[in-house]
Amino acid sequence: MPTLIAPQATPRVVHPAHNILGEGPLWDDTEQALYWVDIKGHQLQCLAGGNVRQWSFDEEITSVHRHAEGGFIVTLRHAIARLQLPEGTLEKWLTPEPELPGNRFNDAVVDTSGTLWCGTMDDAEGHTSGSLYRVRLDGDCQRQDSGYIVTNGPVLSPQGDWLYHTDTLERLIYRFAVDEHGNLSDREPFIRIPQDQGCPDGMTTDRDGNLWVCQFGGWRISVFDGQGQLREEIPMPVANITSCTFGGPDLSTLYITTARKGLDDAALAAQPDAGALFAIDTQAQGLLAGTFGALR
Repeated sequence: MPTLIAPQATPRVVHPAHNILGEGPLWDDTEQALYWVDIKGHQLQCLAGGNVRQWSFDEEITSVHRHAEGGFIVTLRHAIARLQLPEGTLEKWLTPEPELPGNRFNDAVVDTSGTLWCGTMDDAEGHTSGSLYRVRLDGDCQRQDSGYIVTNGPVLSPQGDWLYHTDTLERLIYRFAVDEHGNLSDREPFIRIPQDQGCPDGMTTDRDGNLWVCQFGGWRISVFDGQGQLREEIPMPVANITSCTFGGPDLSTLYITTARKGLDDAALAAQPDAGALFAIDTQAQGLLAGTFGALR
């Protein structure tokens, strides 16, 4: 089976960043720009034309996506909000879990129908209080699954008929069937990451349906085919690989976020690029990011 990585390609730093918890990369095809967040640094960052812009907030910002009515929709600590740039102004919209102050939002994705899928987690990483939500433009917000300590990586297959969702601390990726109305069913364990390879974190899919899984504490990204079989591993020069997405003019560059979180001084000295934004050239092609409230 041919390799999915471009010949002689290795991960390269495209911005040093030093993120505490880099996450949520979004390739904006219109701007030809890469947005991502530093959750614990309360920052949104954007790389465009070799320049980086930053916006700081009073709380965690955990994901960012284009909104059909202009600007962005973002997940914050407790709320889903509208964000306008370059002003950096926020307008909070939905707060699904007012009864769970210890929870926060984490990872999210927008599908081809314009629906937001977003997960919550216990910020102390001790209780199974996290859930997966489906959110639509009209404000319909429905809990779809629960019982997670750390939710991560919701992504969909290219046809939108499967949704993959990660139970990070259980090292388990679930697969759900998605019907034409956006309802989930038939949850099944799909991929389990070996204990010595860290925990599955954020992920993305390519046009052929391969699943690119970042492994926190695992020093790698693993690529699985549509049947859940390991196809390839990409070694990384840092331990905490958090999320990835395809970008660039032909959507063949894999952008990768990483984290310094949990690393002591010795580990940071050994991993000077921890927290950086990386990229690697591939022979795969990604999918355009969804816009909240718009069909793709």
